[in-house]
Amino acid sequence: MDNVGVVILAGGLGTRLGGGKPERLFRGRRLIDPVLDLANAWRQPAVICVREQGQVRGDGFEQIFDRQGIEGPLAGLLAAFDWGRSKGLDRFLTLPCDTPFLPDDVLPKLLCASMDSNRPAVATSNGRRHPTCVVWPTEAFVCVESYAETGRRSLTAALDACHAVDVTWAESAPDPFVNINTHEDLISFQS
Repeated sequence: MDNVGVVILAGGLGTRLGGGKPERLFRGRRLIDPVLDLANAWRQPAVICVREQGQVRGDGFEQIFDRQGIEGPLAGLLAAFDWGRSKGLDRFLTLPCDTPFLPDDVLPKLLCASMDSNRPAVATSNGRRHPTCVVWPTEAFVCVESYAETGRRSLTAALDACHAVDVTWAESAPDPFVNINTHEDLISFQS
């Protein structure tokens, strides 16, 4: 997995959880911790992308900041492109901070599909696309930047603009890409 990085998207406000989503406790650990564990296991350059200083305790990870003047996860994606290009990376994986059940093979499986197609590769499961779980070729920057200049902010539409390929995981419960977004989610997925 040469010349590949990992960007953990943690810049959201987490308003449905009352704020501070990455730092919320889930199964005795912070919600972001399982994602950080995966990034550590892959031994690739990795950063946490935040909206503001102090939003997340870094635990040894460098932090970068969302692109200013852009709303939503697209701000984190553009910051990820800026970081990846500054490091000379060929590709990078984006992952959300609120997905504690991610499969261990998410990076190698998406990377293989992206390299084969030379396009972004997005995870799908249980009939849904997960537009924050993507391996992006850094050369897709031009496509994403052009998309952002239209004023649109949907990651799904950005993936469509870049002709992303879908990579499907087998159905399982819980879905390996489930996001913890609400207090109800925190409770229902505790066990």
